[in-house]
Formats: sequence, C-alpha cells, structure tokens
Amino acid sequence: MVTRAGQRASRATRPPYTARVSLLIPTHALPPLSYRIPSHLRPEVGIGAAVVAPLSGRPRLGVVVGIEGEDDRAGEDVLSVVKDLSVQPVLVELCHRISDDFAIPLPAVLRAALPPGIEAGSYRVLKPLPGWPWEAGSSVTRTTLKRGLGRDGLRAAEAEGRVALAPATPRPKMVEWTVIRAAAEPDLARAPRQRDLFASLKDRGGASMTSALISEAGASRGALRELVRRGAVRLVRRPEPAPLLATSGEGAARVHPFSRTAHSAVESGGAFLWRTAGREEGDAVAAVVRATLRDGDQALVLAPEVRTVERLAGHLRLVLPAGHNVAAYHAGLGRDRAAVHEAAREGTVDVVVGTRAAALLRLARPGSISVVDEPNDAHRADPGHEGLPVHVRDVALERARLQRATVFFLSPYPSLKLYAAEVRGRERVRELPSSQPGRWPAARIVDMRGSGAALSSTLLEACRRCMEREGRTGVVLKRLGYATAVSCSHCGAIKRCPDCDLPLAMHGWKGLLVCTRCGYSEKLGPCARCASDRVRPTGLGVERVRDELSSVLGVRAGLITADEQEHADAPVVVGTAPRMLEREWDAVILPDADAFLAESGIGAVERSFRLFYRAAEAASGLLLVQTRLPEHYALRAGVRGDYESFAQEELPRLRSLGYPPFGHVASLTFEGSEAVVKGAVESDLRPALGAGVEMSPPVPLRRSGEGTAWRVLLRSRGRSAVARAATLAARAAARTHGLTVRVEVDPEEV
Repeated sequence: MVTRAGQRASRATRPPYTARVSLLIPTHALPPLSYRIPSHLRPEVGIGAAVVAPLSGRPRLGVVVGIEGEDDRAGEDVLSVVKDLSVQPVLVELCHRISDDFAIPLPAVLRAALPPGIEAGSYRVLKPLPGWPWEAGSSVTRTTLKRGLGRDGLRAAEAEGRVALAPATPRPKMVEWTVIRAAAEPDLARAPRQRDLFASLKDRGGASMTSALISEAGASRGALRELVRRGAVRLVRRPEPAPLLATSGEGAARVHPFSRTAHSAVESGGAFLWRTAGREEGDAVAAVVRATLRDGDQALVLAPEVRTVERLAGHLRLVLPAGHNVAAYHAGLGRDRAAVHEAAREGTVDVVVGTRAAALLRLARPGSISVVDEPNDAHRADPGHEGLPVHVRDVALERARLQRATVFFLSPYPSLKLYAAEVRGRERVRELPSSQPGRWPAARIVDMRGSGAALSSTLLEACRRCMEREGRTGVVLKRLGYATAVSCSHCGAIKRCPDCDLPLAMHGWKGLLVCTRCGYSEKLGPCARCASDRVRPTGLGVERVRDELSSVLGVRAGLITADEQEHADAPVVVGTAPRMLEREWDAVILPDADAFLAESGIGAVERSFRLFYRAAEAASGLLLVQTRLPEHYALRAGVRGDYESFAQEELPRLRSLGYPPFGHVASLTFEGSEAVVKGAVESDLRPALGAGVEMSPPVPLRRSGEGTAWRVLLRSRGRSAVARAATLAARAAARTHGLTVRVEVDPEEV
C-alpha cells in the first residue's frame, strides 16, 4: 500500500516506506528491486535520488524509480544516498519511456542521464584499523581494497562499517587563481605593468584563473609576483571552471532573416520541422537559441559529430547577443564535460551544444531543443560507442513533451520517419517555411549502360576543364564492405529480393546472394530483366579511381577519407562521402552512383537521395554523376534538390512494404552457436510474439575474427509490440549460457 500524504500512524504500526531501485547494471535480466528506506534517509530519498543498495552482499549504485508503502519483497535497506548524483523525476519518466519503447535496459538509460565519469567503484574509508595504509576520509577503489584486504577482509570491513561505497563525480582539476586581498589598494603609480594587471583583475570581479589573467592582460609572471609581494593579491588553488564561451554579438545581423520564424515558433511551443539549406543551418539554430534566451530559458542543441558541435558552439558565440555563454558537450572534453554537466544543472550556462550524449543532459530551465542535421545516422549510437541505440529525434520529441519545451528538427532533407504526414499528425509536428539554397550547380547524368569503362570520357573531360580554370574537383565514392550488391552492366538492373524489394548482398564465403532481412538466397546468375550474363558486383574502389585519374590526367590525385588525408590541396581529390562533402568544390563527381543506390537496407534509397543532394550542395559549378540507373527517382530528385518529389515517390513504396515509418522493426543480433541461437529463437522468441508481429528466420552475418552472428527481424505496425517481444528475447538470452543478443528497435539501417 502506498502511504498518502496526511495519513497518521504510530511509530510502531506505520509500515516502512520502500523504494524501487534500478541498480545500474546494464542488463534486461535485473528489474527494479524493492528496498526499505531507513527513517533517517526518508527526507532524502525520492524519485530520481541516487542511492547505494545491496545486491548479493555487495553494495551497488542505483537510482530510485518509485516510492511505495509496505512491500514484503523489500528484505534489505537502502544503505546511503549519494547527494551529488540525482536524476530529475521528469527525466526518470523519460528514461522509462525510452526503455519501454526501444527495448533498452532501464539501468543503461538512467546511466546516460547521470553525470559523466562517475567513479562508481569508489569507497570512502570510515574507520580504518591499525596498520591499514589508508586514513579516515580517504577515497579508495574497490580493486585497491580487495588487493590490500582480500575478498573476505573487504566483506568484513563493509559489514563492520569501516568502508562504504561512495560513488562520486570526477574531481575537478585544481588550478591557480589570483584573488585581490580584502580592501587592497596598493600604490602602483610607478609600476604601470602591475597597475594594468591589477586593474584587469578588478574588471574580472577580483578573482580570475591566473593563466587566463596573464594571457588576456598581456602581463608577465614577474608583474604578478610583485603584486603578491606587495600584499595586493594572493594565489590560491581552486577548481577549474567549466569551459564556457562568452557571446559577443559581432555577427548578429546574419540571424535576422530567420528571427521572425524562430521567435514565433518558440513563443507558440510544440514540435517543428524546419527545412533549411545546409549553409544556413547555423544561422537558423542561432535564431532559435536567441528566441529561447529572450525568455530566460536554456537552449540545448544536438549535433551529430564532435566537429559539428565545436563549429556550432563557435558560431553561436559570435552571433548571439553579448552577455550569454555557450558550452560544448562531448566525449573529447575529458573532465571538463562533468563541469559543463554541473553548469547546465545549476543553470549557469545558457546554451549547450552537444552530441547525442547530451540528449538526457539535465537543464535548470529547459526552453528549446534543436536537432541539427536530423536524419544523420550519427545521432544514434552504434554498438561499442557512447550513447544509446536510439535516435535523438525520438528522445527530443518525448523530452520536449514532458518538459514543455519547444523542439526543432533542422535539415534540408528531413528523415521520412519524421516527414511522413501520418507521423507529423501523430506527433503534432508542424512544418515551418523552408529556405531555398542560394545557388545550385549544373547537373549532368552520364548513362553508363552498355559501357565497360569505369570512367567515361565525359568525366575525364570535366576534370580537365576544371583544372584548366584552376578549379578543384572532388571525386566521391562509397567505401565497400564485405557484403556487396550486384547489378547488370548491360541494363543496370540490381538483383533484389523478390519478397522484400531490398538489394541482395553477395556473400563470397557462401557464393550466394542473400537478403539480409528475410534470408532469401539465390546463386549468382544472368540478369532477370535482359538475360545478360554481365552481372557484376557494384562499386569502384577509392584507390583504383585515384590511380586511374592520376595516370590519365597527369597529376597525382589527392585523397580524403575518414582515416587518412594526402595531397588534400590537389586539383583533383578522391575520397569517401562524409569527409569530401564537408568541403566546397568547383565540381563534384560521383563515378559510381549505383553503389549508393544498391546498398542493402530498408533506408538505402533515402540515404542515396541525401547523398546526391549533399553532393549538389558541395558543388559550386558542376555535379556530374555516372550511373546505369539514369531514371531512378532518388537520383533525379537529389541532383535537382527536389525533396518533395522524392518523398512523393518513396513514401508510397515504403507504405506498400510496411517499412518505417508505416511499420516498426526490431533487429535482434544473436551471437552463439547455430544450435543455441536457433533453439532460443524457437523456444523463447517465437512464443513471445504478440498478435501482428512477424519474425524472419535467423540470417547469418559474417564478422571477420568474431565468428558468426545471426540476425532476426521482428516487424509490426506498433512499436510497443516489437519492443515487448525483443525485451523478452533479451531476458531469455541473459539466462542462456553461450548466448548474447543485441537489440535495436527501429534502427537507421537494416
């Protein structure tokens, strides 16, 4: 029974209050557990409180997710409350919804909402015995204690209260500060350098980090030493402050074209889709942030990559009105990230620009959330990377609803998962007037059907003409993985699954073409459309094209990929899409557009359209595309920058196949022996399927050096149905020896 406010009961008869605690062990197998709340801790224990509670005789860090009355299942007490760590109750509710909707263990979601770098295994020494190498009050890791005391000795020390688990945030770096002594007014008339330094310190409020003071005042360390000797200032050690950027307002005029639209949207509240040209995205975000700050609220900006975060933070510093501050938030900050987290919680930072790790960042006054480059796959964490396997678009939508903040999704080509009319209606997303690109290149599509050449004479001539005008050409290719699609060199047809309409992937290790969704397979044979036997793997390699261009053009072509860069200032540069299209070129060439169109996966066509659009944005004069599919609607619309016509073609196709956004998918990747995997699928997963949930057979995936993994896809019109089935499968796998499973609900790529 839950004890209601106002109820009275005697101390002897009042039932003990209990807390449901989610221990931060990232597994589906451990649900929240009930613990008694000792009377002395009751004022401090509420939803979102971080606590230490026992599990199998060992103290663990957890978060309170519910408060209850008497509960017979609560056999142990909460041990302590960690006051520096907590999650806002509204964020606890958000974590619950993310966990339920995307089949992610609740502890993993809660951990993402806590400050970064928590020392979860840190112990405080309370009552050291004679001979211990640690003093009372010192912090020691569990590993160190076990090494010094032994396993049994550590257990005894915990039981006797000599040591206690005391998780803590990373200790801030201590740095030197210069502080004016009380009532100090030294006579510095004959010491101009000391006088200027002292005046600069006064302008900073009488205290400053020494390094910043000396640098910005243009002073020497000797002048500072003299001020110390005179007794005017003192040097102290203080925590290094969060790395905040003070705004200047120097480029405020750039924001004006977007101000009225942004201000109106922020004032009305809700969710908005804003199609802005790529080059104008930063100014549109600045307009949203400016309107948010006008109301005294904080703004959160989410960007897909660290470089974009740093670029946007620097841009906002210049264009926002003076008197505010901006902070970047990403893994590269090290200890500084914890300081930014605290500044956001306290409300001392106005704008936070972060990667997906900031999606659950606690804000004192949340006003707006802006998701930049919304369809970018980097907004969702891949296995082994920081963050949650859920796109920030979904987190931002739900968070904005719960906290009554305004959310903006910015991109010239928003994801169809958001743009579809059904989704916009269900999620109450309104579309703002779109901005058109200021310029667009001339586009030329070269039909390669019937040609055996890798590079056409048209392509080579375009490179030569650009070089003659002293322009620069970017040649963009797709790096191929282990599974490659195949197409007909004669007519351009791509081999597709007859059931799923997805390109078949060639798995050389089996000599088969395989559908990665349903497992359908067939041997490589003649083209089904024209009967030609000229069926070959699609895709040109970066090095091959680079070598051929260097030979034909007589210049060494440069190279730009995610991993390396060589001769990047050459007149012709070859590379992969992500890095190449961040730059501007006089001409952009796609020698093998079909490699993008032939990608396996439900979203391959949409990703191809976005790439063609980005290629056009990056080209100031010419976009040249080689293809054997010259009439493909994604290609035609992409090179024209016509998002609406692409959506009109692609959405009906997705609807007819039941693909997102008109259905939901859960991808389950099992790792284990074939017998164990298939046994788990048939005995645990299949019985757990609810009505309307379809399941594919296990499809083998090749992983070099890691053995074989198996993928099973679940499909349903409702997300909750596939999430429930996937969660049950994950719980069963946790109980099965030799079996692991990774779950992704509505992944960006399948």
